[in-house]
Amino acid sequence: MKSRPPSTARPLHALVVASGLVTTTLSLFGVYWLAANTETNVMGWYVNYVLPVGAILVGLVAASGYGAASWLTGVKINRGLLWSVLLLQLAAYFGAQYLEFRTLDLHYQDGSPVGFVEYFDDAARSFAWTQKDGSSGEALGAWGYAFRVLELVGFVGGGLIVPFGLRHKAYCDSCEVYMNKRDLGLLPAGVVPRKIKKGELQAQLNYEQELNEARTRGQVLLDAIAKNVTEGRVSEVRGILEAHAGRKKEYGKLTERIAVALTSCRRCGNGFVDTTLLSGQGEKVVRKEIGRHPVGPGFVNELIQGSRSAA
Repeated sequence: MKSRPPSTARPLHALVVASGLVTTTLSLFGVYWLAANTETNVMGWYVNYVLPVGAILVGLVAASGYGAASWLTGVKINRGLLWSVLLLQLAAYFGAQYLEFRTLDLHYQDGSPVGFVEYFDDAARSFAWTQKDGSSGEALGAWGYAFRVLELVGFVGGGLIVPFGLRHKAYCDSCEVYMNKRDLGLLPAGVVPRKIKKGELQAQLNYEQELNEARTRGQVLLDAIAKNVTEGRVSEVRGILEAHAGRKKEYGKLTERIAVALTSCRRCGNGFVDTTLLSGQGEKVVRKEIGRHPVGPGFVNELIQGSRSAA
């Protein structure tokens, strides 16, 4: 399938940008409405005084239109589009500040209008934390700018989460659509971790031997997956995965395990089987891609249908 001609691609890129601007406008209006009607300052939500979760959340919602439109239209998030999102988020933040300033219609005592720069400076210096009794604390002065910067970084950074995630999602250049990923299973390549006291040399040697033996067994399974995928033997691949399907939770606790996944295009059916080595637990999981094997639509369909039947 040929790529879209430039005359088609340009309007679709414009549609992605327009969708993002719509969700940005709606989210910022929602923030303004909440502040004006319920005295809830979403942008002022912080965790531990330094993590601007409110600004990140608003930025995430604001930029959701970019991601949704990109996914639906198949427009690939490239570096240029990421820069566009970043600049538009910056413009939206200061634009919202300016519109709020305009609605206040501020004047000095002599009747002369207050400028936007003066307003922004006063708002930053007046930043204060809400006390437990609901009252406002002491203004932070110049330090208020630090939290304005955090707020800005949170809003812009939150807005980049979805587009940046799509930027790293598999994409079919032929069909110009994002590809779907399906986890196929886990294979063992490690042992249950355990602590060994210092000085227990023999126990340490035994543990290292167990780790090496487990890695060897994992390598055998990995080679079998690679060989059968390359040769198009779906039943053999499915057999290996099904033999270990019931112990996924147990394998997840091992020092190392191999994740097998299928990524495929919903239009042409082409894709690839990925194998990734996982080590560590929880937030400290380390992922290392160790194999990627292209497969055709026949292999993909048969493997998916077999997985559904097994489920």
